[in-house]
Amino acid sequence: MDDKKQNIDSKEHLLDALDASENTDEDLKELLSDPDNIQDIRLLQDCRKCFIREDSSLGGEPEIAWGKFLRKQKKNSKRVSYRLWMAVVVAAACLVLVWGGLRFYVFSEPKGGLEFVAYSPDSTSVEVMLSTSSGRQIILSDSRMDSLLENSGKVLRQEKMLTYVNEEQMADPEMHTLTTCGGSFYQFCLSDGTCVWLNAGSRLIYPNFFKGDQREVELYGEGFFRVARDTLRPFRVKSGDIVTEVLGTEFNLRNYLREDTHVTLLQGCVKVKNESSFEEVVIRPGEDAFLLENGSFEVKKVDTDNYSLWTQGYFYFDNESMLSVMRELGRWYNVKVVFRNDSMMDVKLHFWAQRDQPIEKALELLNSVSHAKVSYEEHIIFVD
Repeated sequence: MDDKKQNIDSKEHLLDALDASENTDEDLKELLSDPDNIQDIRLLQDCRKCFIREDSSLGGEPEIAWGKFLRKQKKNSKRVSYRLWMAVVVAAACLVLVWGGLRFYVFSEPKGGLEFVAYSPDSTSVEVMLSTSSGRQIILSDSRMDSLLENSGKVLRQEKMLTYVNEEQMADPEMHTLTTCGGSFYQFCLSDGTCVWLNAGSRLIYPNFFKGDQREVELYGEGFFRVARDTLRPFRVKSGDIVTEVLGTEFNLRNYLREDTHVTLLQGCVKVKNESSFEEVVIRPGEDAFLLENGSFEVKKVDTDNYSLWTQGYFYFDNESMLSVMRELGRWYNVKVVFRNDSMMDVKLHFWAQRDQPIEKALELLNSVSHAKVSYEEHIIFVD
């Protein structure tokens, strides 16, 4: 009972502090340091609307309405329960934050340094580009592409997809780089029969034909590989310090950011190695190897649809963070993403949508399944 009275007294003291003419951010941070209070604040945020309507006779003066509300609660303080006092304090904090103009991060719209840029596009281009070590640069939508590829080995274009034909020659292979930008991904087949899906904002460096006892490519960004089996020549994908080696399998590799590096296996068996830390793991179908800060890998069972349905034209996120979702949307639609409420970044959600629909439609669906307010203004996605 004494503990309960002490809690109530502490809330009364905090109410007195909120009633002061000059409130500090420290007073509010003290209240909001308790996660339960933060949850209550979000639930009671809309109470200010009802409060304003109830006191409309005061001409919309928030200071007068707040004073009347506070005096009423203090007058009845001995008859209220601890939980009601909690609600009163939370409501008080909501009103002070909104009416006093304090831009605290819980539900306000932070300005300046409190904004977090989750994604910023590198360029405005949406073209898929093929570059060769001999200096040619070819936009794959160019109607002249077939003639431009004549001196780049045997490359066929079928149904808007490149297919390299394996014709080992005495000459050294020519290195090619295929680059995708925002709003585009590309499927093509290498000379050994391996098929590659390259996600938006990615590039793959590879030879126009494989020569010798190894097949090796280099990835920046994200790619899905359906590797043609060859027991004599392992297939290696290098991505930063990470090397993934297989004989024949299906896997996805994502490495846009070091802190978000995943190798996810759908079929077969792969070996994943960190060349910096010399850590090495072998993963099985349905497993994901996630690169940790110390250079080792965390291997666990995952929903592989999270890492593969993009190849079929879908956004698909199952229990993924809002930050991961928004980065993917920003990368695909080639727009900047800004969090004005950084408390939303780690919120988990389930979300799927078709990637060929307009950005406005995708954000409308996202708003319907999340507690965040996501808007699109002047080529920027804002999360509040």
